[in-house]
Amino acid sequence: MEDLPGGRVRVLTQETQIGRPAAALATERPNPMLNGHQAWLDGLIGAAAE
Repeated sequence: MEDLPGGRVRVLTQETQIGRPAAALATERPNPMLNGHQAWLDGLIGAAAE
């Protein structure tokens, strides 16, 4: 995590798609792993805004 001006932070995330279940999800459209990751990030933003 990096402190930025204005009290902001930058969070670098990385997801991996290792294993058969994850590999199977990676081929679906829309991609449930990407959607889940975005929902997690949205939750972080919401929690930080409180």
